[in-house]
Amino acid sequence: MKNIFKVPYLAIKSRLEHSGEITDQQKKRLDVCRDCPLNSDNKEQLTLLDTFKIRINKMLNTLMRVSVNDDSVCMSCGCNLIFKSSQQDKENMCPLGKWDNLN
Repeated sequence: MKNIFKVPYLAIKSRLEHSGEITDQQKKRLDVCRDCPLNSDNKEQLTLLDTFKIRINKMLNTLMRVSVNDDSVCMSCGCNLIFKSSQQDKENMCPLGKWDNLN
């Protein structure tokens, strides 16, 4: 039952903590994400679930009045990459482990 609430909690938490400025660590993480096959921008054809994840992120951004210049979403978890890349929570790390060696 905890998992049901963990994803919405992390989605809201990451938006509340978003400062609008991208840190050096975020830049490194986003560079890795740019070529990742899980990045929504890199998928040739989006499934219905993929489209749902993208729309939910846009709705959350609108509801929470958070402005982002990149709507890319991780298709593994559905998190907006701008917010996901800023987090330190274990649950918000790259699902493929591609951020493990970044400092």
